[in-house]
Amino acid sequence: MKKIVIPAALILALLGMFLLTSNLQQSTTYFYGITENKEQSVSFQNSVVVTDIKVIEGQIVEKGTILLTAKRGELGIEQDKFNSQLDVLNAHQHEAKAKLNAEINVLKAQRKAEVDQVGVQIQQLQTRNQLNKRLFESITGSAPAKTVGADPLQQQLSALRIKRQSIFRSFQAQIDSLRAQLKASKQPLFVQQEHIKKRLDEVNRQAEELTIRADFSGRIGSINTKPGEKIPSFQSILTVHGLYPKTAKGYILETVANDVYIGQILWISSTNGHKTNFLKGEVESLGNRIVEYPDRLKKNQAIKSWGREVNIRLPANNNLLLGEKVQISFSKPSDKGVAFIRKLKEQGFDQPLLNQSAKVD
Repeated sequence: MKKIVIPAALILALLGMFLLTSNLQQSTTYFYGITENKEQSVSFQNSVVVTDIKVIEGQIVEKGTILLTAKRGELGIEQDKFNSQLDVLNAHQHEAKAKLNAEINVLKAQRKAEVDQVGVQIQQLQTRNQLNKRLFESITGSAPAKTVGADPLQQQLSALRIKRQSIFRSFQAQIDSLRAQLKASKQPLFVQQEHIKKRLDEVNRQAEELTIRADFSGRIGSINTKPGEKIPSFQSILTVHGLYPKTAKGYILETVANDVYIGQILWISSTNGHKTNFLKGEVESLGNRIVEYPDRLKKNQAIKSWGREVNIRLPANNNLLLGEKVQISFSKPSDKGVAFIRKLKEQGFDQPLLNQSAKVD
């Protein structure tokens, strides 16, 4: 009976000393966290019909790879409506332009006809004047003397020239007025056209957005639909994950006094007993407030735990899983330490060890 009681008492005494020392010093050799990674979740603000899915679950894709295509029925209706409105405006613009140009051409023709008519009269007077001079010279043998005062013939010629200029200016004023109308008529139509074009461009942009590409190189996660299905707004259609976790978010109890700083090297390992490799990580950022522990990291779900977030950058191409629970150590454990930790995990002791002599590297 004594052989059983003495070892039990010794264990209890050692445990009491361990807890007492831990409570006095409150430093820890490691803490826990969860791995994180990039994730692209595909969804739409409006209800859509998936027309084609180009990938399968688990497929590795490069950045820019087309993942799926979809369509919105109302987009096609809006595109047809705006295109039809543009066609009507273009037709109106063409009709108005053709009408005004026709009127301008008519005025030009009338101007030419009337100006030419006066020109013919001027030519006739000038011809008659020349004939009269030659006839007078043939009879008298000398040129006719200059008349005193205004020459009636020259007065007629001058009047006809003024009339011709007046006709030209009158028609030109009408033509200029029609040209001004032609220019002014374009402005309202132009404003309407630009407004419709902007709306059409937005609809076309939305239509282009229905072709979804991968934002980064990664692996296809879950696919939650099939081609031909109608998807409600904001419902996830598929997800893309990075090829490996890039960061781990750890939590240090607020009662622990370890000094963690940006740039500090920490050692990360999976809590899975089959993964014993320690990865070298670097502290990227620290939380500026105390937050509640995630449920997965609580030993007792009924007891709330609070701590500070520590974001740690992980090495590339690591073998950790997205969302995997990891142990984060302040120093790289030796082979014996790894074996000891594995043994503790096997026995169910997976709480952070508190040690008064633990150092923060």
